[in-house]
Amino acid sequence: MQLKEELTLIQHGNRPISEYLHTVKSLADEIALINHPISDNDLTLYILHGLGLEFHEIAALIRAREKSLVFEELHDMLVGHESYLRRMEAAANFTSHYFANKDTAFSVSQQNRGSNRGNGSFHQSGQHCPFNGSFRDRQ
Repeated sequence: MQLKEELTLIQHGNRPISEYLHTVKSLADEIALINHPISDNDLTLYILHGLGLEFHEIAALIRAREKSLVFEELHDMLVGHESYLRRMEAAANFTSHYFANKDTAFSVSQQNRGSNRGNGSFHQSGQHCPFNGSFRDRQ
């Protein structure tokens, strides 16, 4: 009875999904040893119940399936989804870091552009002359 309660209450938390799945499967195997095997459907429900919000979308898809999954299929799907979530998180971090640095670089570029004013002059045509004096003076 205690093992089944543990199986009911176990949560994924912050640990890797493969570790969580291993813990759940070990509990299910122990329960099966005392002559109370757990069906694939029940094992799937125990696993899905313990997942956090980040697995909400895939959990809904799994629950909607007509055909039950064996543990190995469920394992592969959840590990794949965790990998997908980590890639999306890394991409989001990269993007936010890139734009944060881009804004800083743009700001420095604008400051440098402003500090170069007065270094040369502009010809009547609008072309910048990098040397002091006007373009006409050099011809």
